[in-house]
Amino acid sequence: MGTSKSEDAMRIAVLWTGMTGYLNACLRALSNFDGVELFVCYEQPEAVAPFDASEFDWIPDVLKWRGLPDKDLLLRKLEAFSPDVILGAAYHVAPYRAVARHFAKRALRVYCTDNQWRGTFKQWIGVATSPWFARALYDGVFVAGERQALWAHRMGFHDDQIWHGLYSCDHTRFSEVHNTRAQREPPRSFLSVSRLSAEKGIDILVRAYTSYREHGGRWPLVIAGTGPLASLAEGREGISLKGFVQPAALPELFAAAGALVVSSTYEPWALVIHEAAAAGVPVICTRECGASVHLVRDGYSGYLVETGNAGSLSSAMTRLSGLPDDRRAAMGEASYSLSLQFTPQRWAEYVYEKSVELAAERLPTLFAAVRNYE
Repeated sequence: MGTSKSEDAMRIAVLWTGMTGYLNACLRALSNFDGVELFVCYEQPEAVAPFDASEFDWIPDVLKWRGLPDKDLLLRKLEAFSPDVILGAAYHVAPYRAVARHFAKRALRVYCTDNQWRGTFKQWIGVATSPWFARALYDGVFVAGERQALWAHRMGFHDDQIWHGLYSCDHTRFSEVHNTRAQREPPRSFLSVSRLSAEKGIDILVRAYTSYREHGGRWPLVIAGTGPLASLAEGREGISLKGFVQPAALPELFAAAGALVVSSTYEPWALVIHEAAAAGVPVICTRECGASVHLVRDGYSGYLVETGNAGSLSSAMTRLSGLPDDRRAAMGEASYSLSLQFTPQRWAEYVYEKSVELAAERLPTLFAAVRNYE
């Protein structure tokens, strides 16, 4: 798609932090709609998660930044683009808030968030000030799941202002693993894909896996990721550290995994759970993970464990690895079926339809040209 603007186009600006493989897949699906034009502003990859930036080269209208985006440059770019819809993540990025203020009553402004409602002091401050900040800046909010919808309701957004299903993995890429899983020997290993840091529970994972081995468990544990606590897993019997793995190489890891393990003590969503589910892999995860509400059914597609409890996690690893092959295969199929709730194609259709629906109500004069979407 070129950079020339069509009078009849739906112009969607996406203001993000770091680009990822899953967002790339969703934006590709959205760009395939006739009459959709995209502008994307995003933070360039960091060394700790060095995504291959060439994956995003297909996007024609882009502004990249480090530190903070240049507010004046961003506003000039957006004025030239003339967005109908702005999907804005990262409330803490001041230039993004400036954009939301600038385009009031000129574009449909939708805040994208995976914040769970946790009842913290900071969140209660947000609730008290929402009429002058969050609700003044945005016409709607795009949430990852039910726990995030609770936050949106607390902030004063109504049901018709709340969009659901913010995240989808690159489902086609991972479902290819599911489609060929029956032709392989049943995998017998655990996989962890995460940053190796305290909030991801790497210390809990290592303790749980050590206990699992001490009680006779023999499945190896493969850990993909980097971070400040990598040393906790180094040299441990049965543990293999892969370092950072590019999104394109992740399906191969899932193909060799008998189960994904997510030990996070703080995890607003955990997109990796969707990747595992799409690959037909059972999931063991803490109840803290926002995605668990939608993608993990205890004893059906995997196991839910108490957050921060290494004993609970170790017990779940023992139970799953001890199941017969056919039972684990059934869990994998159940996991795959749950993954179908979210796909890039469904994401793109939903974003387009919600944009037209809300714009027709709030900014009717802007969207006369796209109301004939059917």
